[in-house]
Amino acid sequence: MKKLVVGMIVVLSISAGNLWAQSPKPYKPGGVKAKDVVYSFAPHPYLTPKELYAAYEPIMRYLERKIPGAKFQVETSTDYADYEAKIASRRFHFGLPNPYQTVLSLGHGYHVIAKMAPDEDFRGLMVVRKDRKPRQPGDLAGQPLCFPSPTAVAATMLPLLYLHDHGLNLKESPIKYVGSPASAIMHVYTGDAAACGVSIRHWRIWRQDNADKASELDTLWLTGSLPHNSVIARDDVPANLARQVGAALIAMDKDPQLDQTQFRAGQSHFEPANDATYKVMAQFLKRYDEAIGLPAQMRKQPSR
Repeated sequence: MKKLVVGMIVVLSISAGNLWAQSPKPYKPGGVKAKDVVYSFAPHPYLTPKELYAAYEPIMRYLERKIPGAKFQVETSTDYADYEAKIASRRFHFGLPNPYQTVLSLGHGYHVIAKMAPDEDFRGLMVVRKDRKPRQPGDLAGQPLCFPSPTAVAATMLPLLYLHDHGLNLKESPIKYVGSPASAIMHVYTGDAAACGVSIRHWRIWRQDNADKASELDTLWLTGSLPHNSVIARDDVPANLARQVGAALIAMDKDPQLDQTQFRAGQSHFEPANDATYKVMAQFLKRYDEAIGLPAQMRKQPSR
């Protein structure tokens, strides 16, 4: 019996020694550091995805310099329908929608934190060939017209309302929507359309980039203006960050250390705005619906 007890003591001693040797090192906090949140910024697709990315990438880097610790990336969309579907699904954190899309976004938990300026730039006009220049809107009756999208406010809706108010029966003219202002202008340049709608700002940019082609074109019938494109933030973005983004954009064109030449015409000009700024857009939509009829996709504005 003594031998058995002694043997057990020896075994326990050896086991204890082994356990001591294998005991874990003092506890140190572990785990992988959570990845930084990257906030998406989605301009509406008035340019091609490649052009949008190139145009807004400098603004993302500017925001990162002004708001240390925050990361931003441009999110592009293929066309207006794609962009509006992203609004409905709350796909992006920050956006730069047109006025109609701004109204749409308010029903999906977005809020206005700033807007582009000046509103004088948010007007539409018609582009025609100089060798096929109509004298009045009625001269376009029965001829093909071209616009970027049914929901493009400055480039489509304002010009269409102008034509309607000045005597053109829109039911007599075939209307084609081609996805972008640049494509609409090219349809006129090639003679595939008698006229197209475009905003002042988009015409100015296109004319600068295509001076040779622009020399064969002319513009007619400047429309009235509406509030410019807004900057919106999703309601789950930290309120302080949303305020910082709005303030940084509003101050951007006054920053003496910023090279303004890296931005396209008018791209760096922002001013204060809020949801109430776009009440006038709701009034415009009502008048447009009575005169012409809203596009089907504008009639479907489900709230969250």
